[in-house]
Amino acid sequence: MTQRINIVLFGIGKTGSALINKAVKSRKDLVIDEQIDLRFPVITNSSVAFFEKEGAKYSWEANFIQFGIPFKLEDVVEYVQANKLSNLVAVDATGNADFVRQYAGLVKSGFNLVSINETLNSLHPDFETELLRTAFNRGLDYNFINLPKGNDASAANELFEAILAIAQKRKAVA
Repeated sequence: MTQRINIVLFGIGKTGSALINKAVKSRKDLVIDEQIDLRFPVITNSSVAFFEKEGAKYSWEANFIQFGIPFKLEDVVEYVQANKLSNLVAVDATGNADFVRQYAGLVKSGFNLVSINETLNSLHPDFETELLRTAFNRGLDYNFINLPKGNDASAANELFEAILAIAQKRKAVA
């Protein structure tokens, strides 16, 4: 049985775009060989979001100015709940310090979390400890990937591997 993983990508810059491209290129092999189907029902930049359109597979728009919808994090959570999406993975490919403070809410809403947001390094270590505890208590994963700046392909590969690790765990539990 194929395990669908719904990825909500925060940050559609170079790293986020590289992650999507890698997932799209790997999609067929993942479905056939690993029985894992990676989907991107929501993709955001700092101010607008693209929500997958009902009945259309892989139909996010490329032009944020023309087709983007202003959003709040609550809109994303409502969307995934309304569409009964499961196996959620929030990917933070931003450098937004304010967004990091939303992590606990994402985990409490049922999201596994993978981040390369380096502003985490400036927070008190208890922040990450509490986040790990919250994720563990909910049977979810949290993974911060600390990478050197400027290597978007490497960052995308690390994010992709972390998502696949979560997918394998979800598949084993199913």
